[in-house]
Amino acid sequence: LSVGAQASLIVNGDFETGNLNGWTTYTTANGTIGTPVVSAFDTTGAGASSAATFNVGRVSGSGALEGGGLFQSFMFGGGVVNIAADIAVLLSNQSSPRNVAGGLFSLLLDGSVVDSFDFGDVFLNVAERSTLDYAGLLSAGNHELRFEITRPFRANTATPFQYLDNVVVTGANQVPEPGTLALVGLALAGAAWARKAKR
Repeated sequence: LSVGAQASLIVNGDFETGNLNGWTTYTTANGTIGTPVVSAFDTTGAGASSAATFNVGRVSGSGALEGGGLFQSFMFGGGVVNIAADIAVLLSNQSSPRNVAGGLFSLLLDGSVVDSFDFGDVFLNVAERSTLDYAGLLSAGNHELRFEITRPFRANTATPFQYLDNVVVTGANQVPEPGTLALVGLALAGAAWARKAKR
């Protein structure tokens, strides 16, 4: 027995409001996300749309991955949760191949990484695209969805920009409550008895 799929449980997942309403931004201990904005960018290869835009990296030095991202809480009824998002990177603001790590994108659910993608080094004026996806059982209640983007180098005007768009969280095949299962079971048993009695 299952319940039909829900509408997205995330607010402003497509950033079509033109801002980051519904989301909270953050940085890692020695990281920056630049000045996050919503800008037009083609994250899917099918045409430009509004996307959250970042310029992540370390505040100083190089080495450990640093940066940040954004997060949002959502209520879930229990069952199977499906999460999807489009991600992209573009290096468009330098003339020599330096500091070109595109960034590691991580999808976290309740603090645990459930999917990630590392763009590695990217090329000048070549958009790189991918997706983050997750499907799994999730208990009923309040949960946190977080996207973290990190790079091993300092972020500045000569580094790639990172994009996030089309964030969708839906529930499918949600498990009915025991009382609901009992009622459905009684209804099926009654229907079977009625068919037998009719014969």
